[in-house]
Amino acid sequence: MTCRCSLLLASLTLALPLALAPAPARACGGMVFPDHGQRQGGMSDQELLVAFEAQRTVLVASAGYEGIDASDFAFVLPLAQAPTEVLDADPALLLALDEHTAPEVAVHLDEGPDRSLGCGAKSGSNDLAGGRGEGGGDVMVQQRGTTATYEWVVIGGDTGMALADWLGAEGYALPPDYATALDPYVTDGWFFFAAKVRPQAQDGALVPIELHLPASTPETFEIPFGLASHSLEPDEALGITLYLWSDGAVLPDGRASGRIDPSELVALSDHESNYPELEQMLLGSDPGGTWIIDYGLPTTADELRRAYAEGVDWGRVDPDQSNEAFIGEFFGRLGSSSGHLTRLRTELRAEQLHDLRLRRSTESPGGRFYEVTYDDTAGSACTVGRGGRIPGAVLLLLPLVAWLRPRD
Repeated sequence: MTCRCSLLLASLTLALPLALAPAPARACGGMVFPDHGQRQGGMSDQELLVAFEAQRTVLVASAGYEGIDASDFAFVLPLAQAPTEVLDADPALLLALDEHTAPEVAVHLDEGPDRSLGCGAKSGSNDLAGGRGEGGGDVMVQQRGTTATYEWVVIGGDTGMALADWLGAEGYALPPDYATALDPYVTDGWFFFAAKVRPQAQDGALVPIELHLPASTPETFEIPFGLASHSLEPDEALGITLYLWSDGAVLPDGRASGRIDPSELVALSDHESNYPELEQMLLGSDPGGTWIIDYGLPTTADELRRAYAEGVDWGRVDPDQSNEAFIGEFFGRLGSSSGHLTRLRTELRAEQLHDLRLRRSTESPGGRFYEVTYDDTAGSACTVGRGGRIPGAVLLLLPLVAWLRPRD
């Protein structure tokens, strides 16, 4: 069984400075399943946008899982500061981002001096008042809130075990290894954001979460994926698609990254290229894991709306399962309609899930289109393929919808 649920916090944590001096902001977290220790399956992939603006940092994200008949999820997200706003999001934004940035490979037919392009066309209410101090003992409740889909709480505590016990009593059943994993954050005085699906929302399609936090910069933002390693199926990797929206190019810092080399692309037949093989070679080129840079160019909200519409036209996006208007609404809340958009992807095993720091780049990575020419007299032909998705890294919605199919 393969399912997708559009939930933030699958592997997401944010820590922002509590003092005046700059400190790293962090993002990470863990997904908790019913019968977590005995389950067959686990978290398989996640997709998230981190948008850096002068007044706020905004995250929109979702997670996918496989092999689990799950009706009850819990998520734990360490935070150094409380969120200023927690909202249900809509799949349309992440769908538009994918439509606009997913790599495409066009293989043209070589017809000699008068060659033409053989096939160049595409075949609730929130209580956000911090410091309420509900509760006592080892755990302190700072905030509670709900959206149409989720119940959430922000708490602090003295030990990871105290937090796990309190969350268990509240219906967030954390396995023992989570309690141990929370201890370092507790020592540093962090709070914890926990969210679960509201009972009345479990029969419908789940949506992403949009989380607003105080402003940070890419250089002070860090994504440790440690808790996510506890949610993976044994011996399976986590597919991650990360979108970064800022005032310039943003790339991984201290981690291997690179683009597919266009000079290595060749047509293999009349319907495929060697892009998947090059992708897997790049992903496996570093023992610590490698990030593929798919896209990095100035982008506008209007371009994303057009990409969403194109996805609808070509049957990759189901308009009945998403709302195009959300794209404009999101950028209205963000306070910006243009920025530099970077798309990164990777596959990481549990032992490779470590902190991801970010850095600014003076060079823009470039666009998503690749072209190769094939001489049909040598046995090749032409094709246009939509490639670049890591297998299994398509997510969002329960139940699955048509756009989740691989693009080939």
